[in-house]
This record gives sequence, structure tokens and C-alpha cells, in this order.
Amino acid sequence: MIDFRYHLVSLIAVFLALALGIVLGAGPLNEPLGDQLTGQVEELREDRDRLRTELEVSEAEVEQRDQFIDELAAATLGSRLEGRAVATVVLPSANSDDVADVRLRLEQAGATVTGQVQVTEEWTNPDSAAFRSSLAGQILGYLDPVPADGAEPGVILGTALGQALTRSDAEGAPTADARTLLELLADAGLVEVVDDPTQAANATVVIAPRSEETGPEESMEPADLETREQRLAEEVELVRGLAETGEGSVVAGSAATALDLVSAIRADSTAVETVTTTDSVSEITGRLNVPMALAVAISGEVGQFGVGADATAAVPPAVYLSPPASPQPEETADGAEGSTEDTGGDAGTTEDETADAA
Repeated sequence: MIDFRYHLVSLIAVFLALALGIVLGAGPLNEPLGDQLTGQVEELREDRDRLRTELEVSEAEVEQRDQFIDELAAATLGSRLEGRAVATVVLPSANSDDVADVRLRLEQAGATVTGQVQVTEEWTNPDSAAFRSSLAGQILGYLDPVPADGAEPGVILGTALGQALTRSDAEGAPTADARTLLELLADAGLVEVVDDPTQAANATVVIAPRSEETGPEESMEPADLETREQRLAEEVELVRGLAETGEGSVVAGSAATALDLVSAIRADSTAVETVTTTDSVSEITGRLNVPMALAVAISGEVGQFGVGADATAAVPPAVYLSPPASPQPEETADGAEGSTEDTGGDAGTTEDETADAA
């Protein structure tokens, strides 16, 4: 049985240990411990200063690299898109700097940027799905060619937008049906015409948001994640429809997360076979890829370019395009010559194919 003497001895032992610790800490061990802690603080301070210097050097190197690439851009892009007219389609939350720089790179490649359309949130709003399905049925009569039977409403509307931007008359201006299609989509609240196209485009470029605009999947609430996935599916259908119009189309965006449009296209077994993409749109290297990738698409090939997941090549191959075909009068239902359709020109050739022909 534990008695009072046991408790007394235990308390004395505790106080002796405490006193010994105080004596040692204030005496023989005080200086070594203090010196050790001071040394650790100094090492941490030196590491912080070293990392800060390395970061500043790295940022300066990136800035110099981008400046170097920018000055080489015009010579690199050359005249890959000479004679082509290109319309830009901007998705919600796309970065305005990316839009401006992509337009610049297209012009440096010899293209004329004609028309810019801003897609609204209503295009992908899950609550408006029934309305969009109804509109897709009504708009079919203005399409030529008409999408295949069973095409999804989003693909039909994407085709309508593409034809609104690319169908031309004999003078190269948008046809009456093309203008009607654009008006119908605008009146429905699905698009806003930022730059009214006075010239029909040969091809289109879609500019999607950066990854930071969509946010990582793990940070989203389940309901928000479900909504984003539904909107993403609608965006994939939109670009599938666009890819079937004009001479070709390219999607420029990010591929860092599964919620990025480029990632979704590359993960879709149907879209990846028909839609050309470039990733890293926030970087100058990614934006320079856009005109080169568009030349690939116009030549009749499909590719996934950049450094993101599932890219097939970092840089598109060199493609040399023939001049675009002149608009030809199309046959109306009664056999008379009517408005013209903007069809693609002769397919281009790659650098390798040119070498083989030689």
C-alpha cells in the first residue's frame, strides 16, 4: 500500500530534478544551447536570402527568355497563314491578355483577324439546356451542310457559330444565312459580338481560360464540381461543332487540371480525333503555337500540341499552306447559283513532305 512517505519522496524527487534543470540551464548548458539556437536561426536566414536571390535570378531569366522569343516570333511564324482570315471565339473567363496576344501572333503569321465573338455563360448553363436543345432544332434550316443525324444540341449550335463566322459570298463577305445565324445566337443570349466580322473567316481560334480561372478540382464543393463538369461537356460539344466548319479550328487553353477545356478534349475519344489543341496559353510559347497549330488543322491534320498532359508534340510541325481557294458560287435547291460557302483551300504540306517531293 502506498503511504504518505512514498508521496513525499516522489515530490522531493520532482523538485530536485526541476532545480537541477534550472541550475544546468542557467549554468554549464546555457551557452551551448544558446549558441546552437543562434546558429540555426542564422542558417535559416541565409537559406531565405539565398532562395530569394535564386527566385529573382530565375524571374529575370524567364523575362529575358520571353523577350528573346517575342523578338523572334515574326521571323518564326513567317507567312504560315498568309491570305487567311481568322475569327476568334472567346470563352467565359478567358484572360484578356491571352486574347490580345493570340490575335497578335495570328497577324504575325500573315492572317487577317476578322471578327471576335464572346461566348456567354448561358451557352453552358445547365438550367438552359432545354432551351438550347429547342434552339438547335430551329436553327438547322440555316445550316449548310447540316450536322449528322443524332448530333448533340451543343454540336449543332457550335456548327451554327462556326458557319456564322466562315460562310462567305463571292466577295468574301458573310452570307445572308451566316448573318442570320449570328443574330439568332446573339438574340438567344449565347454570344456577344465584340468585333462584327465584315469579312468571312477561313478558320477559327477558340481561346479558353487559364487553369487558375477554373480552379483545382479538389478545392471545389461537390455541387460546384458537378456544374463545372456539365459546363465543360457543353464546351467540348461547342468546339466539336466549330471544328467541322471553315478550313479548320484550334482551341488554345490550359491542360494542367482535368477541369481545363484542353484536358477535356484530349480525354474525349471523339473530340480528340477532330479538334486540334494547344496548351499553356498563359505562356508566350503556348501562344506562338496557335498559328502553327492552325496551319496544321487547315492542312487536314489533327494534333494536340504543347507541354501539358496528353500532348502529342511540344511544337506543331512546319506546314506550308497553298493560298486559300476563292469563294465559288454554290448551287441552290433549284439549281441556280446562290451565295457561296467558305470551303477550305488546298491542303498544305509539311516540311518533311516537301522534302520527299523534292
